[in-house]
Amino acid sequence: MKGEKGTVEELCAALGLAGSDVCPALERLARLGLVHTRDGGVTAVDPAIGVERLIEDALAGLRARMQQVDAARSAVSELGQEFRQGVRAPAADIEHVTGGREIWERLDELAFFAYREVMAIHPSSPWRVKNIEAARPLDMRCLRRGLTFRMIVVREALQDTLTRAYLEELGSAGAQVRCVEEPVQRMVVYDRSQAVVPLDPGENRRGAVVVRQPGLVTSIVDLFEHTWQSAVDISSVDGGDENPLSELDKQVLDVLSRVDKDEVAARELGVSLRTFQRYVANVLGQLDASSRFQAAVQAKERGWI
Repeated sequence: MKGEKGTVEELCAALGLAGSDVCPALERLARLGLVHTRDGGVTAVDPAIGVERLIEDALAGLRARMQQVDAARSAVSELGQEFRQGVRAPAADIEHVTGGREIWERLDELAFFAYREVMAIHPSSPWRVKNIEAARPLDMRCLRRGLTFRMIVVREALQDTLTRAYLEELGSAGAQVRCVEEPVQRMVVYDRSQAVVPLDPGENRRGAVVVRQPGLVTSIVDLFEHTWQSAVDISSVDGGDENPLSELDKQVLDVLSRVDKDEVAARELGVSLRTFQRYVANVLGQLDASSRFQAAVQAKERGWI
């Protein structure tokens, strides 16, 4: 079609194609303004005019899209200002965080934005399985990013197989882990500028405090450094064979893993039902387990049975 008018039949013959193939193509070209169809004939539009029109349409679409992007950018900027004024401003020098989930979320946020150093003291012994699983991604992310990572634990924690395995895992990833004999204050410090400590060391359920006040953070860092100097590397400490479970406790866990009914388990141990249930409550308390099955699993993971 070089400016001459032709029919659909002529085009089909010239191209060697069926009308079912040519007609849809002509319809698309007509919608693009590259051909005119009148009185059963088809005429091509001057390519310079047709293509220029397509370019103008494309540019108009791009300009409209750019206007939408600029509007979105302005909206995001305004939302960001409102967010910082409404949410970040209250995060003053002292911030109280309650709820286990909220505390872990804040620790995750602080660890994510840390860029230089993490210092932590964990007085718990043994560590709960769920706490290890929650801490692992945060700790490993800091180590992968090359942050200096120092941790202090109590010597008693090394007697627990599961806890020691995790601490050694951290050491293999680049962390420095030391232990002390006596329980110390729980804390986590990020970049020597923000610290997280319990609101009440004797009652963890009351929540935690995020400290940003420079003087207080400096005091917390000094306490860590003083404790660090007197601590010893865990690699020099023997794990020992200490097991907090008595032979009776082991028997209780064993029968729990095999027997479904308390009456049958009590008879197997030769005690009353009430006495057996008291034994079970004691074992659950030692393992900080919420169910009998969980207690048996944790005891096996720690190498106690």
